Amino acid sequence: MKLLMRLFPMLLLFGTALVAWADEETCTLASLEGGWGFALSGTLLASPAAAIGVLTVDAEGNFCGHNTLSANGAILSETFTGTVTVNPDCTTSATVVSSVVGEAHFDGVLVARKREILLIRRDPGTVLIGSARRQ
Repeated sequence: MKLLMRLFPMLLLFGTALVAWADEETCTLASLEGGWGFALSGTLLASPAAAIGVLTVDAEGNFCGHNTLSANGAILSETFTGTVTVNPDCTTSATVVSSVVGEAHFDGVLVARKREILLIRRDPGTVLIGSARRQ
């Protein structure tokens, strides 16, 4: 009994730390809510492409934003809207509808204590990767 009484504070502290760690590792839509800045680069229909921009995500997983796109050297201003889902393991999936490119699909993963998203576009004919950081 004395041993249990000595160990109880340590078990309580350790258990609380595990719960806090588990909460930190679980992701929800709330993990994405707010403003983000992003950069993408790669190829779009076999031509070099890059973009930088900003977006804002709401509590329901809707987002909107704008960016500057360089497609094979042509500079374009683009606006977009979309929806995103988040899995408990911090992976994400988004559908984007833009004023220039049309519909696009991205997969991602939240990293760096949910302050950054690593991104890859998953549409045929594209090789775009990048990241977004919380503003």
